[in-house]
Amino acid sequence: MDRRAFAKDLVARYRDEMIQVMTDLLRIPSENKPPIGYEKAAQEYMADYLRRAGLEAALYQPDQVEGFLEHPDYWPGRDYTDRPNLCSTLEGRGGGQSLLLTGHSDTVVLGENVWSKPPFGAEIHEGKMYGLGASDMKSQMGAMLVLFKALAEQKVPLRGTLTYECVVDEEEAGVNATIAGRLRDGPMDAAIVAEASGLDIYPSVRGALILNFLFKSEGTWLETGMEGKQADAVEQIGIFLAHLDGLREVRRSHPVPDMYRSYADPYSLTITKVYAGGWGSEVPIAVPPDGRIQLIVETLPGDEEASVLKEVEDWLASVVDRHKDAFPIRPHMEYGLRWMYPTEIDPAHPLVTTLANCVTQVTGQPTGVKGAPYQCDIWAHHRTFNMPAVVFGPAGGNSHAADEWIELESVFAFTESLALFTLEWCGVDDEYFD
Repeated sequence: MDRRAFAKDLVARYRDEMIQVMTDLLRIPSENKPPIGYEKAAQEYMADYLRRAGLEAALYQPDQVEGFLEHPDYWPGRDYTDRPNLCSTLEGRGGGQSLLLTGHSDTVVLGENVWSKPPFGAEIHEGKMYGLGASDMKSQMGAMLVLFKALAEQKVPLRGTLTYECVVDEEEAGVNATIAGRLRDGPMDAAIVAEASGLDIYPSVRGALILNFLFKSEGTWLETGMEGKQADAVEQIGIFLAHLDGLREVRRSHPVPDMYRSYADPYSLTITKVYAGGWGSEVPIAVPPDGRIQLIVETLPGDEEASVLKEVEDWLASVVDRHKDAFPIRPHMEYGLRWMYPTEIDPAHPLVTTLANCVTQVTGQPTGVKGAPYQCDIWAHHRTFNMPAVVFGPAGGNSHAADEWIELESVFAFTESLALFTLEWCGVDDEYFD
């Protein structure tokens, strides 16, 4: 038996266990509701799973890690009470490269999305498992957990150290807990961040400038027209949205990095929330006193925070200047969440090429290597700890939306590819497979 056959057989033997662990995790709510979160039960489930297999599993509170609160990339305002990170390590025999398998257990809030499947049911329909966090990213964490335990259970003599990590508070631009993990355990030779990628490899990841805009009204509905034109938050929101293409043109004027040239709109803008006045019989018929918009300005490697912010400020000033009558009160702009750094490593890095070769061996198809269409915490590995890392995961969909799903056959292909990659990257003596 060679490495390829071993990886295939290993996943086949643990296939049912993977489904069970994924099911269990999706049935444990772990919503992130800043400044607090409810990841503890899921983290404890995974720790207990490892301990039952005779493995050590450390649960620790991120804000109790030495140097965490003083770190320049720490983002204040989050509460980590009863929100432990999880870490478990298989020490290598020596002479190999270390590898971190990492991701997060927190999910976005359920919110007002209307699901056709139970959001905590982990039901399987036509080869897809449904649930809040199915693709982002509790399914992957469950599959990697079983793989990590299987490699230990089969006493695979890895030369390099292998670590499994599951952090809290990644959603809502958290990232703090990811930083705490590296402060506590140190950088490694490579990391796999298992966000859903459809089995593509993402050495490059978007960043984001996440901004809130506040619009103010003057007067009430019954006073309209009595004393000349007054500020109207709803009118201002309409003008803001009508001129958004101007900001798009500014953003699209920049060169596009190679990893994003296949995207129709590399420099996309996304309105994620619009609010003014509420709705229903519990809300009086009146001019809303204020209105709010949340805008995500997608950024790409090479973008700098100050320059992107200035582009938005200049655009907003131009909109206000063109509609001075509508803006007697200038809109207030503030950060909604932290600046998320765009980031990348060289696609020719051995981490990328070795993983691509392993995926191709498993799937029989060429592997896509491109930029991620979303943001995640991988920038902390790259920027803060100078650590090679890529995003790699199975196919899923509807993240942050109703009926979130993960494709099970893709999960198995992901896990088999990861098993083969671990053997190649960390190193195993050939005699083990004889």
